[in-house]
Amino acid sequence: MKRGSKIDMILTWLFMALAVAAVICYFALPENRLPFLYCGGAAICFRLVQYLMRFIN
Repeated sequence: MKRGSKIDMILTWLFMALAVAAVICYFALPENRLPFLYCGGAAICFRLVQYLMRFIN
C-alpha cells in the first residue's frame, strides 16, 4: 500500500473518527471509561494495521 492510496485514506479517516470518538467518550462519560478504551484501542489497532501495510508493501 502506498501513501495516498484509497485504502490509506480510508484507514486514516477511520483512525481520526475513532480518535475523536474516544475523546468525546472520555469527557462525556466520566463515570464509565469502557467506551473510551474501546474507541481508543480500536483507533490504535487501525493505525498499526495501516503502518504494517505500508511497511510490507
